[in-house]
Amino acid sequence: MDNQNGAQQSCIDVRYVHNNKTQTGAVCIALSKNVGRKERKIDLIFMPEETNSRDMGTFSMRSTTELMNVLAHWKVSFEERKRVFEFVAERLRTLVGEETAT
Repeated sequence: MDNQNGAQQSCIDVRYVHNNKTQTGAVCIALSKNVGRKERKIDLIFMPEETNSRDMGTFSMRSTTELMNVLAHWKVSFEERKRVFEFVAERLRTLVGEETAT
């Protein structure tokens, strides 16, 4: 997924329902730093719009399954989850390609 400047995006907006109102959050993909001998890992991050409550905050996941479960918990629609999954899959393919090119 490219933005208007042709650069690769690392985040996508996602709509969800909280307290009976539609909110917008973001799902982002970031490479974790290498720690010692460990391989690079991918962080999948969900940032809801409202983060002022005790049970809200930013969520970091290591798998697409975990991300989809968090999005379902936050009442993200099925169609929206499919759109996010397509973005994540495409971005992961790009990151893997970048890794093998270096």
